[in-house]
Amino acid sequence: MFQTLVTSPGRQQELLLKELSESLECQICLKTTDDPHLCPKCSKFYCFVCIRDWLQKSGKDACPNCLGSVCLAEFVKFRWGNGIESLRNLVAKPEVTGSTSKSLEVALQRTQEAFDSVTERIQQTLAKRKEALKASKDGLIKSINILVQQEFREVHKQYNDKLAEVDAWNDILTKELNKSEVNLYALKDSVSKEPSTETERQQLESQCQVLTKKLQLLAPNVAEHRFYCKLMPAPSSWRFTVRNFSQARTENKIQYSDLVRDDLGNTWRLEIHPNGFGDAKNTSVSVFLQLYEGIEGRYHYVIELPNRLHPYHTYEDEDIFELRKGWGQNHFVDQKLLFDQYLENDSFELRFSVRSPHLIDKYDCLRKYADKLERNNSALREECSVDCVNEACCIRNVAEVSNAFGCLYSDNIRDDLGGSWRLQVYPGGNGEMKGLFVGVFLEMVDGIPNSYEFTVTLVGEGFKSVKKTLEHNFQPWMPFGWKNFISRGEFLEGGYIKKDALMVKLAVRPPTVGHKFNYLRQYHDKAIRDIVQAQSKPASSSSLLNSKPFEAPLSFFKKILPRTPSQDQPGCSTPPK
Repeated sequence: MFQTLVTSPGRQQELLLKELSESLECQICLKTTDDPHLCPKCSKFYCFVCIRDWLQKSGKDACPNCLGSVCLAEFVKFRWGNGIESLRNLVAKPEVTGSTSKSLEVALQRTQEAFDSVTERIQQTLAKRKEALKASKDGLIKSINILVQQEFREVHKQYNDKLAEVDAWNDILTKELNKSEVNLYALKDSVSKEPSTETERQQLESQCQVLTKKLQLLAPNVAEHRFYCKLMPAPSSWRFTVRNFSQARTENKIQYSDLVRDDLGNTWRLEIHPNGFGDAKNTSVSVFLQLYEGIEGRYHYVIELPNRLHPYHTYEDEDIFELRKGWGQNHFVDQKLLFDQYLENDSFELRFSVRSPHLIDKYDCLRKYADKLERNNSALREECSVDCVNEACCIRNVAEVSNAFGCLYSDNIRDDLGGSWRLQVYPGGNGEMKGLFVGVFLEMVDGIPNSYEFTVTLVGEGFKSVKKTLEHNFQPWMPFGWKNFISRGEFLEGGYIKKDALMVKLAVRPPTVGHKFNYLRQYHDKAIRDIVQAQSKPASSSSLLNSKPFEAPLSFFKKILPRTPSQDQPGCSTPPK
């Protein structure tokens, strides 16, 4: 198949020469150009003699093809045009002698062998791919056939088991009917003899009544069987009893079943119109199935009106369900038929079931339901977040402090519990880490000592960032964090400093929601104590203590108490003061 696409080397050379000759054809004499010159306007070739004579005879400086204004001196000489004849002579006389001819033959032979080898390799590869595709297809079909045959055997087994149960009931009821037939013949014989006394007649009537009741109670106790197949989704089934039907029919009051949930997470309910809906008013009972909440899509559903003595009245269909819209049948059951065969104690029972049409639809519905749960879960996580601080801080004057190995402080950040925090950043490092790493620490400025989890993110250029998380039992004015948050080399060259400033994101959170509620209770109790204490102070008390209890003493002690340096440890630690 590949050989038809390839021409011989000689043929290729002839085609190439033909294309070159046609492209270099003179537009005046229509022959291969001799001393070709190119028009700068339309790029057409002319023999120099032809275009010179043309311009002289016409008396105009214009190209014969495009009529553009151009003089003879503006035509461009094409230097390779005369080589066409040489190439044509070379092709016409390919015979050469000596070693040159042999080397060309060897090269041509190697090229032919390479072509044949590649052609064979490609054909073999494609043939193997075809065989692999066929084997894969046959294997899949074989597996599907095995599953189908297994399901065939399972369905036949279910059928045979249920058929055996029906046959057993047939034997039992046949024996009972034979006994009742013997008793009936005996009663007929006794009645034909015309009993003489009133007592005998009453006894025969009593025996007839007993036999009648016994016959009425005879019924096969065989429930309707639903075949189960693993290749089809199993339906979810429910029951609902409509009570006080006569009153509901008179008032035409819609009856709703309880909300029920299937194995996909959808919520369903039945909607019953006792006196009919639409064109079924006053003649039939209308029954509809609603998708109350869940995933809209195609579902297969069955609504049944069971009866112990009569055949089930069934409606079965498949449709695309939308939320809060009913699908079913206006003329589900005739009201007269309902009164005659199905109504007992002014009530009747409905059974209904729902399933996906096939497994692919069920998997698709499960995927949609999982996506919905994930969205709801994400929304709940956002609403129930235990973060008490989640802000970005801008810290300035980085270069000056970095060279002096000093400390930079962020603004005080107020959390939603009642405390406040601030970040400490050592651009030049601190302790034994000076000049090696950048230190980052978190300090509780004001608040109740508790355990918190905090995350610090140093934001760089683009999507580059450094993020670290720790958990610590914080005390006021006792910072905790990292001495080796990031190396100074990476810090200076990683694009973290922009306009002599750092962008740092801080998130502080209690370990759990329970901890956060406990912390809120502590702050609430502290605020109550502060108010009570402020009210119990005499009027001559210091206004400083009355205005903001507990805050003024902390700031006062902060100013007057000296800070003693602590022992530095690599990694997570408290920075020196």
